[in-house]
Amino acid sequence: MISNLAKIESLLYASGDQGITLRQIAQRTALSVAAVRQLVEKIIEKYTTDENCGLKVFVSDDVYRLGTKEALSALVGDYINDAKPRVLSEAALETISIIMYNQPITRIEIDQIRGVNSSALLHRLVNQDLIEVTGVKEEVGNPKQYGITNFGLDYFGLKSLKDLPELPKDEVLDDDTSDSLLTRFNKEIDKDH
Repeated sequence: MISNLAKIESLLYASGDQGITLRQIAQRTALSVAAVRQLVEKIIEKYTTDENCGLKVFVSDDVYRLGTKEALSALVGDYINDAKPRVLSEAALETISIIMYNQPITRIEIDQIRGVNSSALLHRLVNQDLIEVTGVKEEVGNPKQYGITNFGLDYFGLKSLKDLPELPKDEVLDDDTSDSLLTRFNKEIDKDH
């Protein structure tokens, strides 16, 4: 059986840059806010005292988020700067094409189209400045919405989203949609170069 400590740690991780409040953790774990506070303090202590752990819990405005320890900021910063796009994977191209045709779009909506979890890929594309958080959807959980950046448009040789090839109006969206979108997107981009 998974411990409450592990559940809280996983929620801290999953909350990403947005973070999570003690009340939100309590609602998800069916624990009291006081119990959550004690367990979060244990996690903070664990990360603080473990020299072999690069993580730290950050707290601001009663929102808790995981991040890397300050001593690792140069290392992580170098990695993020080196993560600027050189060659994009097929999964990255697929995700970007989904975002361009459907923006603003949430991670969950992207996951539904792709059929796989896109969290790590979205984080990498944001760090590469190809996509950005454009807002928050007004629904349960307030998920972030993503859109293409100006750098992303430049990267693909587009002046605006109006330059994207038009999708047929009668196209049925199914499990093969993302593959056909990616193929069509690549053909159109290659045609212009």
